[in-house]
Amino acid sequence: MARPTFDPPEIIDDRYLIGKLVGSGSSGSVFLVRERESGSRFAIKIRQARDSDQPVRFIAEARAMARLRHPRLVHVVDSGQQGDLYWFTMPYFENGSLRERIRSTGAASPARALEWTFEILEGLAAVHEADLVHRDVKPHNVLLDEEDHVMLTDFGLVRHVSGGVPYRTRTDQSMGTPNYRAPEQAADAARVDRRADIYGVGANLYFLLTGRRPGFLYMVDEDDAVMASVHESLRPFVLRCMAYEPADRFDDARACAAEVARLYDALPSREGERSVERSWMTRFDRGGQPGMWDWIRSFLPGTRA
Repeated sequence: MARPTFDPPEIIDDRYLIGKLVGSGSSGSVFLVRERESGSRFAIKIRQARDSDQPVRFIAEARAMARLRHPRLVHVVDSGQQGDLYWFTMPYFENGSLRERIRSTGAASPARALEWTFEILEGLAAVHEADLVHRDVKPHNVLLDEEDHVMLTDFGLVRHVSGGVPYRTRTDQSMGTPNYRAPEQAADAARVDRRADIYGVGANLYFLLTGRRPGFLYMVDEDDAVMASVHESLRPFVLRCMAYEPADRFDDARACAAEVARLYDALPSREGERSVERSWMTRFDRGGQPGMWDWIRSFLPGTRA
């Protein structure tokens, strides 16, 4: 984890007491903070801006997160400026990210990996509905809440498809994390569409199922040696999500999610279990809000919505 390029103050906005560094990258540094009066803990993302151009994308990220409302997306609580530091606060998730979880416990079971993947797709559907492309779907940017449901975060590379922000990604500019970004994003991040995020979903699932990052040069195919450890029923799905050509991937998050639900029901470990496809897709189409059966199940022991 890179160290921030600035010395953080002890307190922000005379309200948030700065604690430990929990993440840092090109778009800003994230610290754990405690609200002075209530004692509540939050995460705060801070970006130092030495000139007027630097905070533009950071402010756009905060605004994008503030206007997106979905149970699977991290939202902005507060924002502001202190000197040359721009900041916004978010809920703090003690369970960390999918990257930290897999590094700690090893590869996830097929069932758990598909559950998490479906929830990521629920959040992405809301992002795409808002005419945005996330462009940085990876295990580092998927947090786990107290019930181990996922929360998609970090909109620092988001693309506003219809414009509306005072900056543009340069044509032929490369953006994103090499092991998780789509090939077309590496070549020209300014023109990617939602299918670039579908690639990220596949790369993320590859990591969940294998405990290893995908190859750097987009060579995940039938001959990928690591894929041999992935359950045979899931390999075609991962390969389709990570297809080199966007046209060969799923068209959108819903089509991808429907296949995830089908694959989940078909897992050998779920033989004899009640199908989840209908209830999951009902929840998907309701923007993350459960249907009646999911609501009833939430009160039953040993069940997961």
